[in-house]
Amino acid sequence: MINIICALQCEARPLIEHYRLQGNARHSAFRCYQNDEMRLVVCGVGKLAAATATAYLAALSLPTSDAWLNLGIAGHADREIGEPLLAHKLIDASSERQWFPAIVIPAPCASETLTTVDKPEAAYREETMVDMEATGFYAAASRFQSSELIHSLKVISDNRGHHSDNISEKSTSGLIHRNIHTLDSIITQLQQLVAQLHQIAQTPAEVYSFMEQWHFTAYQQNELRHLIRRWYALTPDTPPLPVDFSDYKNSKAVIKAIREQLDNRPIRFDEACQ
Repeated sequence: MINIICALQCEARPLIEHYRLQGNARHSAFRCYQNDEMRLVVCGVGKLAAATATAYLAALSLPTSDAWLNLGIAGHADREIGEPLLAHKLIDASSERQWFPAIVIPAPCASETLTTVDKPEAAYREETMVDMEATGFYAAASRFQSSELIHSLKVISDNRGHHSDNISEKSTSGLIHRNIHTLDSIITQLQQLVAQLHQIAQTPAEVYSFMEQWHFTAYQQNELRHLIRRWYALTPDTPPLPVDFSDYKNSKAVIKAIREQLDNRPIRFDEACQ
C-alpha cells in the first residue's frame, strides 16, 4: 500500500483521476481517497496539518510496511518550472532539524534539498526547494516506517523569474499532471520495495517445524524467528532443520544451541562480495 499526503485538492486531483481513486466518506477528519493499492489524504497547508494527516492515516493501517509519499509543489530560486525533484535532505527552517531520506530506488528524476518554512517567504533561499509541509510529514511518517520508504516528491512551481504570485489551482494541477509518469515510476518502485520487505519479514517455514516439536513462549518465538533469519543470512544454502536438534529436551536448549552454532559460524566476506 502507498500512502500519499497532498496539501491541496488541486495537487491531488491529477492523482485521483489517473489512479481512479474513490472518496471514502467514512473518514471525516480529512478528505480521503483510495483504491486497492493506494490511499491519498488532502491535509491542508502547513507542517502541522501534514503531520496530523500522516499520523491519522498511519493509525488506520498499523501494523504496516506501507510506503509514504508527500507530493506537491515547491519553490526554488533557479530550478525550471515543472521540474520534478525528490528530496534527499529535509530541513525544518524554524527548528533547524534535518532528515535524510534514503533513496534506494532508481530515481526517475534528480534530487534536491527541501526546506520547510512556517509561512510564505518573498525571497528565495539558495540551493534548496521550499515548501510548507514536508518536515511535518516526514517527522510523523518516520515514527512508523524506515527512511527508504518515506519520500517527498516536489514539482517546481515558482522561481526568481516566475514568482509564486502567478500560481493558480489550474496551473498547479497542470504541473502535477505533466509529471504523472515520473510519479507513477516512483510509486511502482516503492511498491516493489514494499513487496520485497514483506517477503523478508515473513516467518520462515522452519519456525513452525520447531514449534511442532517444542513449546516456545511468545518471547521465544520472536527470538527463534530472528535466529532463523540470521541463519539464512549466514548460510542461505543450508537450512537449520537438517542439523540434529533431537537431543534437546526443551525450547530454551534449542534456542541456545542455534545461537551457539551461529556465533561459531565464520563470516565469509569474500563469498558475499563475489
